[in-house]
Amino acid sequence: QPQQASAVTKSGYSRAQKSFWSFQPLRRVEPPPVKNAQWVRTPIDTFVLAKLEEKGLSPAPEADRLTFLRRATFDLTGLPPTETEIQAFLADQSAEAYGLVIERLLASPRYGEKWGRNWLDVARYADSTGADEDHRYVHSWRYRDYVIDAFNKDVPYNQFLREQIAGDLLPPPTGEEVNTRGTVATGFLAL
Repeated sequence: QPQQASAVTKSGYSRAQKSFWSFQPLRRVEPPPVKNAQWVRTPIDTFVLAKLEEKGLSPAPEADRLTFLRRATFDLTGLPPTETEIQAFLADQSAEAYGLVIERLLASPRYGEKWGRNWLDVARYADSTGADEDHRYVHSWRYRDYVIDAFNKDVPYNQFLREQIAGDLLPPPTGEEVNTRGTVATGFLAL
C-alpha cells in the first residue's frame, strides 16, 4: 500500500520516526529542580532524582565501601575483587579512593575481556563452525584478541567498526609496512 504523503518525509521516514529522541540535535539542557538537593553530587544526579521524585520514589541508601567495591569490580571486570584489593580499598580513606578504584578497573585487562565478550556475542564469534563437520578456525583467536585489545585501548567506536569492515584497505600505521591490525580486524567478516 502506498503511504500517505503527509505521514512520510522526503527521507522516507515518518515524522514520528524522525522525532525519536536519538535523532534530535544536541542541545544544552539545564538540570531540573528537585526537592532533595542535598542528595545531588553531580548534574546527572539531578536528572535521576527528578525522575525518582516524579514517581514518588526516593534514592536507595548509599552502598557501604565493600558493597561499592564488589559492584564496581563485577560491573567492570566480571570478577569479584581479590582479598588484597578489598584490604587496600578499605584501608585507603582518602577522598580519591573511589576514583582510583574505577581507574584501576578500567585499566585492567579484565575490563576488555568482559566488555569485548559482549561484542563477540553480537558478532557471533566462534572458534569453529559447530556443524557436523565442525571446521575449526585455527586463527580465530587473533580476532578475539583484537576485540579485547580494542576495548582495553578505548578505540573510538567509529574506528572500531571501520577496522572490522575494511581494515585491510586502511593505510598501515606510521612506520609499518602492512596494516596487520586492520587485516586481523576483518576477521569479523569471516567468523
